[in-house]
Amino acid sequence: MSHALKKLGVNEHVTLSVIAVVIGLLVGYGAIFFRYLIELFQTLFMGAGGENVAAIVGDLPGWRVMGMVMLGGLIVGPLVHFFFPTSRGHGVPEVMASVALNGGRLDLRDGLGKMIASSLSIGSGASVGREGPVIFIGATIASWAGQKLHMSTKHMRTLVGCGAAAGIAASFNAPIAGVMFALEVILADYGLATFSPIVLSSVIATVVARVHLGDFPAFIVPHYTLVSVWEIPAFVLLGLLCGLVGTLFMITLFTAEDLFKKLPVPIYMRPVFGGVLLGGIALIFPQVMGVGYDVMNAALLEELSGPFLLTLVAVKLIGTAITLGSGYSGGVFTPSLFLGAMVGGAFGSLVHGLFPSLSAGPGAYAMVGMAAMAACVLGAPIASILILFELTGDYRIMLALMVATIVASLLNSQVYGDSIYTRALRRKNIDLWSGKESGLLRSISVGSIMRTDYTLARDTLSLRGLKQLMTLSPVDDFLVTGEDGRLKGIVSFQDIRGVAFEEGMEDLVLVRDIATRELITVTPEDNLYEAFKRMGAGNVEQLPVVSKEDSLRVVGVISNNDVIRAYNRALIERETAGPERSDGSDF
Repeated sequence: MSHALKKLGVNEHVTLSVIAVVIGLLVGYGAIFFRYLIELFQTLFMGAGGENVAAIVGDLPGWRVMGMVMLGGLIVGPLVHFFFPTSRGHGVPEVMASVALNGGRLDLRDGLGKMIASSLSIGSGASVGREGPVIFIGATIASWAGQKLHMSTKHMRTLVGCGAAAGIAASFNAPIAGVMFALEVILADYGLATFSPIVLSSVIATVVARVHLGDFPAFIVPHYTLVSVWEIPAFVLLGLLCGLVGTLFMITLFTAEDLFKKLPVPIYMRPVFGGVLLGGIALIFPQVMGVGYDVMNAALLEELSGPFLLTLVAVKLIGTAITLGSGYSGGVFTPSLFLGAMVGGAFGSLVHGLFPSLSAGPGAYAMVGMAAMAACVLGAPIASILILFELTGDYRIMLALMVATIVASLLNSQVYGDSIYTRALRRKNIDLWSGKESGLLRSISVGSIMRTDYTLARDTLSLRGLKQLMTLSPVDDFLVTGEDGRLKGIVSFQDIRGVAFEEGMEDLVLVRDIATRELITVTPEDNLYEAFKRMGAGNVEQLPVVSKEDSLRVVGVISNNDVIRAYNRALIERETAGPERSDGSDF
């Protein structure tokens, strides 16, 4: 398609826009199919489908509540482990890593696996969200389309952003928020060339969702307003509270993952044990099960008491940590909104009870809490503000939204320093904060570029012989080895300056007398980012590459210039190369 348009003289921006429209259509229908799949599994497990999960589960006998979530885990665990192992995770971190480190390449099979596993998990009552999986599904559809059209790596990233934006837009009926989430979280790029196609995909996916599902907001949000400027301190406190609870949520989630890893059972059986715990909680608090839109709507409509809202904070926090920690498939987007609604509603009940004439009702605080919690947990303050703004369509609540959201984000950055997505990647030794450049260096191994044509200096060589060696060699430093060929140190021009011009010393001083014994080395398995860091720390321009099994056996050398050349070459390949460009159709 891109090749045909290019032959017709259509420029790349128009081509990208056409492809973005197609992606919007595909992802929009993919999101609808995913929602229908969830309802199908809900009907199979619970006997009824729909958003009102708490009411449905509350009417079921206890044995069925326990049985359905355990059965869901019994299916999801082996399904993911044996058939879709690379579809593990929340969804969004994997998309972020693909964009930053792999040129936006994702496997459509993983998207299919995520769709099936997440719909099974949510349908059986697991305490997870559907937006994270939809983002992943949308990104894999977009990546598949980009690879089929032989797009260049630069445009592949843009298309993945289109898929992610379309997924958010179709789920929340919020096209602006979809665009900002893709730009803020997935791409971290606000360029005009990136912005235009993402907007198109988001709008088209929203239109598709509205045609088939109706033009209804994701939540039932009455219109609220800021009653008094004296409420601003209360919203600041709410932001702080959401920041603390959001940080606690992330810590609890990763702690649960670590604890389940220690269970002496196969990995594919862990969801069953998680199902036992979650089912036990659901017997008392059925509100913990499923996505939780019905409970959030009840909080927004002020139908739940403050103490009960506070109880649900703890219940949902623990339930979601158990669910995801044990291996169910799903996202954290909606659980973070749930926690924000409960924290905000409980806090709003307290504030409105103390200052009824100066404050809005608890529902307003629940709505602001949703944005603040999402900003803290997801690391997306702009998208979080816009989601709630699109849901309300009322500018008057924006001031409160902005204050609480920024306060929660700042608190988390100070206390925890990560969103739930970046921490999930950091636990896999992927650090996106260090930038795409370091990610590129991390993707190249030392062994792939090390040189084996290096010059050695024996430790018994005299200063005169070393000076002669230096005049014949293009490098200024040499690896020093003993008679057995094992590494003893490094000698450079800096080491001989003090004795080079003293009379009578040229035949008395040996290399071993002046060589630097403090060795800084790398192995072939290390990456270039690590090698570059060690060069900077040791203030050297060349490092010996030693065997991983024997730290004194030299197998090569790597220099500062080698690293720079490899980086430049990889950068050009990443930005211009497309997957399988046999027809030259990249642009």
